[in-house]
Amino acid sequence: MKTLISPNSFKPEWSFSLLDDAAPANYEIDGEKFSFDPLSADAVVTTETRYQYSDVNVVAIQHALQQTGLKAQPVDVIVTLPISEYLDANNQKNKQNIERKKKM
Repeated sequence: MKTLISPNSFKPEWSFSLLDDAAPANYEIDGEKFSFDPLSADAVVTTETRYQYSDVNVVAIQHALQQTGLKAQPVDVIVTLPISEYLDANNQKNKQNIERKKKM
């Protein structure tokens, strides 16, 4: 097992840097452009519920996988939902939200 913590430095649109040690990583998913930019002040807020189902969340997972240095291979990724999304108003599993997250 390999664990990696990747800071939240994703922003919409691509970035560039003149500094090699702070070079951003650019990604495109379904026609939307994102970048991992450790120097940007425009990072996407990850504490909002909509982030859980967003393309930038998928990009963040891809970026983290690339940072591990693993060769291309099948991997198991475990993701979570905030408790407010995992449970419904009756404190039961919110199957719709769980399935929505699985489809990402």
